[in-house]
Amino acid sequence: MRLQAYLSRCGKGSRRRCEDLIVQGRVSVNGDVVDRQGFDVGEGDIVQLDGEEVHPVPYRYYILNKPKGWISVDRDPRGRPYVVDLIPGAREQGCFPVGRLDMDTTGLLIVTNDGSTANRIAHPRYGVAKTYTATIKGKGKANSIHTMEKGVRIDDGHIVRDVRIDDISEKDGHTMVRLTIHEGKRHVVKRMFRSIGLKLEELERNAIGSLEIAGLGFGEWREISLDGIERACPEQYDVEDHRS
Repeated sequence: MRLQAYLSRCGKGSRRRCEDLIVQGRVSVNGDVVDRQGFDVGEGDIVQLDGEEVHPVPYRYYILNKPKGWISVDRDPRGRPYVVDLIPGAREQGCFPVGRLDMDTTGLLIVTNDGSTANRIAHPRYGVAKTYTATIKGKGKANSIHTMEKGVRIDDGHIVRDVRIDDISEKDGHTMVRLTIHEGKRHVVKRMFRSIGLKLEELERNAIGSLEIAGLGFGEWREISLDGIERACPEQYDVEDHRS
């Protein structure tokens, strides 16, 4: 198993975070500091982080309805609250959110300490569907919104494809759009609407695959099984298995 995957399995964060720990020279194997990527850990190897031996912990999986004002990154210099802390004990289990939602975006997050499954859900190559409800000020926007189904070029030149507009409704001077995408780029939904000249007032993620936040109030969560993840996100298993 690759060292970063082993550290993630020990509850030390996502694989990307564990890669950073390695580069920082904080990890040793059998007493020797390892500060490069691609190092393999074998059975019987002793792995230490900051001088303390680490061991794999059980995988845990949660779904959470993120409220506004909570961020999806740890160790924020401004001290803003971290979404994982909404789940008692999750930080100690090494859990982290799968992908990110902006501070002002609400809705479904998967929280886990399983880096491999997290990568399968978040990485664009697996095409796991994410469904959102976007609120836009003003009416009469349907024609512009439907153009996104043909593909929408965002500010970095990337074209977001396979956009599905599920529903458009209007109320009290606002347009509500329910859409499904298969992308994982940062701020991608906001960037899509910006590219067609529309600014979002609110954004909520309703579903990942067939996992939904129905029944969960803001800040509420429930634990689920890996089987539940696999059934809800079958796309992640359509690509050749690369679990370490």
